[in-house]
Amino acid sequence: MKKVILAIIIITLQSCIEKEGYYNDGQNKIISLICDTIWCRDKINNENGTTYQDAYNFNEDGTYEHIIITTDSEGTEHINKTTRQWSFYDPAFNTIYFGNKHYWDIDRLNKEQFSFYDRSGEFGEIGMSREYVTLKPYAK
Repeated sequence: MKKVILAIIIITLQSCIEKEGYYNDGQNKIISLICDTIWCRDKINNENGTTYQDAYNFNEDGTYEHIIITTDSEGTEHINKTTRQWSFYDPAFNTIYFGNKHYWDIDRLNKEQFSFYDRSGEFGEIGMSREYVTLKPYAK
């Protein structure tokens, strides 16, 4: 029984990729594309002239800032930042994991576009949801 529990613990701990040390060229390219750009959703305008925009600033240390930029009808910008953690979920760096069963399954990543399925839950799990999202580099 102890061997079974130990095996489960080892498998669970290895499921998230938090590699220390050297990355290959392909992995470095993915990290650079994600971390060297502030990525944003499209602006949302409401009826009173206020605009909202979500932005993500990823860091190589496994942290990122989720930034909500609100611009009121007079042009005054209000910025709300929260710092959170992220890591790659798989060895191929195709999925980003944020904790609490929240994932981004990467579809397209280049200097102009970061597209992914924003997924909550595990595949095959009742209640799992996915939404396709496209981010673009921040432009004021």
